[in-house]
Amino acid sequence: MAAEFSLGTLSDTPIVITNFVGNLDPQDTFSFNLPNSGVSINVVVTGLSANTDVDVKVFKDLNSNGIVDGIDTEVGTSSRRGTSDEAINIANQGAGPYVAQVDPFSNNTSGYNLRLSTTGFGSPSNLLSSDVLVGVLTSSRNFKDSLRNNDTSDIYNFIVNTAGSFTFTLDPVESVDPDLRLIQDINSNSVVDPGEVITTSSVSFGSNDVITNFLNPGDNYFIQVYQFFGDPINYSLSATPV
Repeated sequence: MAAEFSLGTLSDTPIVITNFVGNLDPQDTFSFNLPNSGVSINVVVTGLSANTDVDVKVFKDLNSNGIVDGIDTEVGTSSRRGTSDEAINIANQGAGPYVAQVDPFSNNTSGYNLRLSTTGFGSPSNLLSSDVLVGVLTSSRNFKDSLRNNDTSDIYNFIVNTAGSFTFTLDPVESVDPDLRLIQDINSNSVVDPGEVITTSSVSFGSNDVITNFLNPGDNYFIQVYQFFGDPINYSLSATPV
């Protein structure tokens, strides 16, 4: 059976879908097409309620039949535990048909929000997921992680309780080039809309990216570390109230 939902051609304008999976509807599938090669596919699942869990996968539909079968290639997957946001960001994909698949991992879910988009080569995902929940940023925090062609973006969601300046330092471990941007999701729609990028740091490869900015209290702040050049990119990130 063909995918339940046909999304047409994916672009840098995010598609937003609200749906349900569970015992009575054990899988949702969404077919879409990429008109050009070399773009990134971005998929985010948010809005899971308590005691629920879903996984999301993206397949290259090699026989163009609109379903996931044995010939198709899985190009991305996200299977975080519990109600954590799911995110897939995969670089340099070929033109043609794809299928995104949402499955319940455990229990019924009252619903989920799915967002899909494309971005150009070296450009960050324009979808926001809370990959790391930092909480209230009252003291210096340090994180270590990595980026790859099949995981081009890491997003840290933090809360500001007291107005002040904050410094974010991105230190790549090798001669590679991750970049950094500070975002405020003003309308809480999990999409990076015009005017929501506060500032960006994109220095040359092998150097530290540093952002220092005054922030007012709020809980929709995000620091995004994203791949510009290099695979893998190992990095450390520090977030410090000044």
